[in-house]
Amino acid sequence: MDWKKYEAEIFENFKTAYPNAKIKFNQKIIGRYSKVERQIDVLIEERIAGKKIRLVIDGKYYSKNVDVKDVESFISMVEDIDAAQGILITSKGYSEAAINRAYYGPIDIELDILNFDELKQFQGFGGITYSGWHGAKIPAPFGWVVDGTRREGSIANIYQRGKSYEEATKDGEFIYVNILSFDENLKNLDDVLNFHKENTLAFHPTATCEYSDSIERSDKKRTLLRKILREETHFEEYTGFVEFEEFCVFCVLFTPEQLKTKNIRKLEYVIERLIPMNVDLKSVAIVRINDLRKLMEKSDSEQEKAEILIAIAQIHRDMKEFEIAKKIYEESIKLFPENYVAHLGLLEIGYNSSERDMLIANFYGLAPGNRQICDDIVRLGIENEQIDFTEKLLLVKLKDEPSNFESLGNIYFSLADLFYAKESMEIALKYFRLAKSNFIKCFEISHPALQSIENAIFELEK
Repeated sequence: MDWKKYEAEIFENFKTAYPNAKIKFNQKIIGRYSKVERQIDVLIEERIAGKKIRLVIDGKYYSKNVDVKDVESFISMVEDIDAAQGILITSKGYSEAAINRAYYGPIDIELDILNFDELKQFQGFGGITYSGWHGAKIPAPFGWVVDGTRREGSIANIYQRGKSYEEATKDGEFIYVNILSFDENLKNLDDVLNFHKENTLAFHPTATCEYSDSIERSDKKRTLLRKILREETHFEEYTGFVEFEEFCVFCVLFTPEQLKTKNIRKLEYVIERLIPMNVDLKSVAIVRINDLRKLMEKSDSEQEKAEILIAIAQIHRDMKEFEIAKKIYEESIKLFPENYVAHLGLLEIGYNSSERDMLIANFYGLAPGNRQICDDIVRLGIENEQIDFTEKLLLVKLKDEPSNFESLGNIYFSLADLFYAKESMEIALKYFRLAKSNFIKCFEISHPALQSIENAIFELEK
């Protein structure tokens, strides 16, 4: 990307962010202090409450990093032309002193330093993301991008352009986004805040939460900024919330201390401009299924095709199209008979059907006495309130493994978990002891399974 292309990119970005602003390139302004002509690469001007607000952008083409003297020179120029903000773009990088001077500088001047060489053309300035029936169009602050990859605990992440997600999280400078739909337990934003606070205090009893009103949205939807301070680590976490009728969007900011003021502005930029959406899940599912079918046509591997079919079946399950899901799971098993997930999916769908016993037998037969198999049978028994049936089933399976002490131990261990969940502690203790008596015949005393059982027995005996 050359500078001319980047100028055009700046124009498009700020045209969206400041629709009423004037954006000009290569401007000259007489300094109010220096009384000399100052050259500006990009000048953005907007009137707010009758006052002209200026943002200036300057590009540096150095063979070395920008240092503290360059930043001080830029600050001087920003002050001289009476600008509110400045963005300094460098073709190389910057020294630690330069970044500190920029972010600890005057409070009425905001400086961004971006590494020009690392800017990636194909990262997005915004993204559409969703969770369940609700979604949002998420804008990216200048210099940052929206990464729509779903990760545990987030549906999107926002971080500095030119970095990978791993680099951004390592540097501790990123925003993660999530959506929470309201229900009978969490009816509004206040319920969500109380729920979050209880969870935070459960893990960090000395943490404190501070709340303040945030920026005002054009649609007048409620916004809120929360700061959580974890006293034991002196770590601060900032979250911006937007409340809509049926859901809320929250964006959690992690930032180094010296970038806090600048990055809170970026957080507020996101919550001010994000756009709520309702999701047509059926349409999304059809597109996803079509993509998976195309991927399957290109595959020469039976196992890979079976895995793709499982993904398609799970989409149909999510849409509550259980009969279609069942047929696709069966199709997957024909391609790869030992596929654990497909067998489990069939069992979960048909647990209360006339085929239950056959489905359980097929599922258990994948790996008789395997701990994961037994645990899943116990889980389904608990979910379907079939405790007695599950106990009898596993006790019958004991006869299939008369001399395999590990399998016997796994079955007894799962039975103990079954009655522990039912809060029948005496029966749970009996099965934990039987599990121990079998494991001790095949494991060293230091084996994790034995250690886990010892701890469980100790707690129950108390």
